[in-house]
This record gives sequence, structure tokens and C-alpha cells, in this order.
Amino acid sequence: MATLPLRSMTVILTERVASVEHRPLDDRLSVFRVDNRVGESPLWDAARGCLWWIDVRAPELLRLFPDTAQVSRWTLPEPIGALALRQDGRLLLALRRHAWLFDPACHALSAFAEVETDRPGNRLNDGKVSPGGRWLLVGSMDDSVADKQPRGALYRIDVQGQVLRLHEGLTVANGLAWSRDGHRLYFSDSASGQIWRAPWDETRGLMGAPVPFACSLEADGRPDGALVDAQDDYLSAGVSAGCLNRFDAAGRRLGAVPLPCRAPTMPCHGGAGGQDLFITSLQRPGWAPGVADGQLYRIAGFGGGLPAALLQAG
Repeated sequence: MATLPLRSMTVILTERVASVEHRPLDDRLSVFRVDNRVGESPLWDAARGCLWWIDVRAPELLRLFPDTAQVSRWTLPEPIGALALRQDGRLLLALRRHAWLFDPACHALSAFAEVETDRPGNRLNDGKVSPGGRWLLVGSMDDSVADKQPRGALYRIDVQGQVLRLHEGLTVANGLAWSRDGHRLYFSDSASGQIWRAPWDETRGLMGAPVPFACSLEADGRPDGALVDAQDDYLSAGVSAGCLNRFDAAGRRLGAVPLPCRAPTMPCHGGAGGQDLFITSLQRPGWAPGVADGQLYRIAGFGGGLPAALLQAG
């Protein structure tokens, strides 16, 4: 698939809308049948009362209204690694190497920032808005099918679209989250299983020297997308073990929340008061199709966390 030229004209995407099956699995856990290849980056939109997320490999942007199980899909021109919400209601989409603005009102996709054009074997992967809404952090990864190399990095994008590389040497950058006080940044490398913590300066948009926080390998669940909850615990999708791993602020593994799918990818708080937990998942090549993998899960009454920060409009 060709990469979009950054200076191209605005692209108008086509919205497809359909209701999906929503099935309870127990008194709190339910599944939305969305059949994603690589579901990722769920984000609750409190203003609209909906959940946004992506399918990396479809590639698609998706939106769910949980009460009606109505799902909108927009097919994108290249793979997508993350999304974020802006205060003006538009979304920032991290496509292969650039960040693009998407306006749901008119379905228009327009250029915003060049992020990583000097590493053609990479693509962007994972992204979150900083606690004060001043910065978008995105990671990148080696997109090779096999023998991935540590060519990934972390980038900071300001509200004007200016980009700064913050950290290098990652194979699959992932797990971006901030502590509840906003002073600590977490991130991981899904390939190595390592999670780091670093001081974060919101005013300048800079991170300090990272230190190892925790490590989670294949059997326990390599770290994928993550969040920090109301207890200031780091909740990480164990993509190789079908669970969410919980670590306290000192990096101690407190336990795991088992899930019906084999490869959960990222959790987020959402619903009324942020009391529900939504979890995306993926379907690996070669796995037999089923109703568990690649679906979207909701755990009702899981317990709230901080709402996702909105990026200030430039």
C-alpha cells in the first residue's frame, strides 16, 4: 500500500455503519463482535458518548455507541498505529509515518505532521496525549515480519505539529501511560517484555532518563497497550497470555485479570463515569477464526481512572 504524500489534498473517507452482535459472557463481562485483525488504541469520547479505536492492519478507524452496538468504520489509506482526541472534536491519527487530522463531522483526513520519514522500515505504533493536553507522544516499531530490530523510538508532537525525538532503541514501542500526578511516564517494548518509567516534564514536554520498572515475558504476557488506574497501578495488556497484568507504582506484579481472548492489546476506561473497561484484541495469522480473538470486550463496573486527556487545538 502506497504511503500518502504529506502535502496531498484532503482525503474524504467513506463511513460504513452497521450494528454488531453484543453478547454477555457473565454478569460483568461482554463482547462486541467486531472481527478486528489488530484492534488497538481504544479511547472513550465523553462528549459524544462513544468509543473510538483502530484496526491496524485492516486498516480502519472505528467508532462504537455501546448502548445500540452501532459501529462506524472508515477505511484508511495505510496502516494506523494510534489515535488521539483533540479539544475541537477532531482526531489525530498516527498512520505509517505521519500524523493526520480526521474530522468526523465531514469525514475529512488532512495532513498534520511528519513524524518518522527517515526510517522506511518502521511504522508508528501506540500514542497518548500528555496529562496537560500539551503534547502527543507516539512510538514507532520495526514493521518487519521477522527478525525485528531495535529501530523504534518515542516522539513528542506539539499542538502545531512540530516533532521531537525523545528516546531510541526500542523494537516495538508500546505501553504509553502517565502516573496519576502526571510526573512519571511509562512505556514498554513489546518485543523484549521490558517496561520503563521516566520522569516527565509537562511544561517542556521532556522525559528524564528512563529506568527499568517491570518485565513481563511470554508466559505472563508481553506488554502491549496500557493505562494507569485510580489506584495508580499500571494495567498492561498481556498480549501473549490472554490477560491484563497489574503492577503497582513500585513495579511489583499484583496479579492478572484473565480474558477470553488469546491476545488482548489495550485497555481503556469508558462508559458512564469511566467505570467500565474496554479492551481490544487481535487475531494472529494462522489462528482459526473464532468469536474470541479480534473482538472488543467490556468489563462493566471495573473501576474508574482518569479520563483520557484531550490535545489542545493549535
